[in-house]
Amino acid sequence: MKILITGSGGLLGRFASTVAAARHEVLALSRADLDVTDRAAVDHAVGRFLPQAVLHCAAYTDVDGAERHSGLAMEVNAVGAEWVAKAARDAGAAMVFVSTDYVFDGERRTPYEETAPTCPRSSYGRSKLEGERRVAEACPDGWLTVRTGWVYGPSKGFVDWAKKRLVASKELPLVDDQTGSPTYALDLAEALLALVEGEHRGLFHFVNRGETTWVTLVRFLASELGVKEPQVKTISGEALGRPAPRPAYSAMSVEKFEDATGIQVRAWQDALKRYLANSR
Repeated sequence: MKILITGSGGLLGRFASTVAAARHEVLALSRADLDVTDRAAVDHAVGRFLPQAVLHCAAYTDVDGAERHSGLAMEVNAVGAEWVAKAARDAGAAMVFVSTDYVFDGERRTPYEETAPTCPRSSYGRSKLEGERRVAEACPDGWLTVRTGWVYGPSKGFVDWAKKRLVASKELPLVDDQTGSPTYALDLAEALLALVEGEHRGLFHFVNRGETTWVTLVRFLASELGVKEPQVKTISGEALGRPAPRPAYSAMSVEKFEDATGIQVRAWQDALKRYLANSR
């Protein structure tokens, strides 16, 4: 296949480009290569390459920054996604949009299925939900949206931050009132390719299976690293004083993905072990 990937300079975009290039013809475009809010530039890039699928990994991902710059978040995550979707539609390509667990309010205590009602609490979540809507509207027969959450990988995300502090025997101030599903970016990239290659359409959730809190995750990470007494200080999300509210619970079900692809999703513990092994 010919696959165009936006946001190839980001964590997910880098992994997706590497995974896809192993068996497809790939055009990987970073932010410097393509500003997704520039419709003419998007039309030119997609129209020139004529891909069969577009993996739209470009996004505004600064959750707290989105509270201060809600217009910019909406411009990138919704308007930019619409331009990419319309260009993909005109090229006859499938459009793959990556969304977030932050489209949910966190009031549940069981994993969210794809059919669960959405109610984002933050500007970031609202911008991604609007992106979902615009992509589906622009590509009624060729859209694929994949929601994920708690994504981590090399030099990006909570796991590397915690790993560095554990190894240095530094204190870790951790929110103890949020539960979610950690997701290794490589597993997510492989899942996106599996959905594209299987020509699946519609809405899917993909995270590593299971749920945890930040505190439990760090204790598991410490055990894997051989750190016997991690210096954990628990605090509430409210006490942390971050601008953007987070859902207290955002674990997601992956049963639809598993049924559609036949792939057994790794538990978050096994995915974390895989990440640490790859890091070594």
